[in-house]
Amino acid sequence: MEYSKITISGKICTGKTTLLKDLQKELNWPIFMTGRLFRDYVEKNKLNLEQVEEQNEELTKKIDYQVRDMLKTGKNLIVDGWMSGLMANHFPNILKILLVCQDNIRYKRFAEREKISINEAKKRVEERQLNWFKKLEVIYKRSDFVDPKNYDL
Repeated sequence: MEYSKITISGKICTGKTTLLKDLQKELNWPIFMTGRLFRDYVEKNKLNLEQVEEQNEELTKKIDYQVRDMLKTGKNLIVDGWMSGLMANHFPNILKILLVCQDNIRYKRFAEREKISINEAKKRVEERQLNWFKKLEVIYKRSDFVDPKNYDL
């Protein structure tokens, strides 16, 4: 099958952005990073990322549906985002990738990125992830965000 778009989903620090950048270099396709949009919003409004992710359902839906609309177009695109694979369901010619990684590796990556201890990283990753999944369940009335059956690879 010939793909015109690729979505990359996965938990925190599974390597989504790294894969996105590698694919962009190889394919020379445009990219869209949902996490970057959140971080830009946080920085612009001088907020805390965890608080924004937990509380701002409207922004979450806006970004997710923006992704869905971009996936409907005929243009090539690589999307990095927690919900991007699920937003691509039922659209043809989209490769949906779910990245998985051992938790201890994810905590180490987060600790290095944020310059914090492994214990603090574990606490923050688990708390952020739990809050994020709870919020997504409320918004989308589903809980299968990282179920491999929703992805091609």
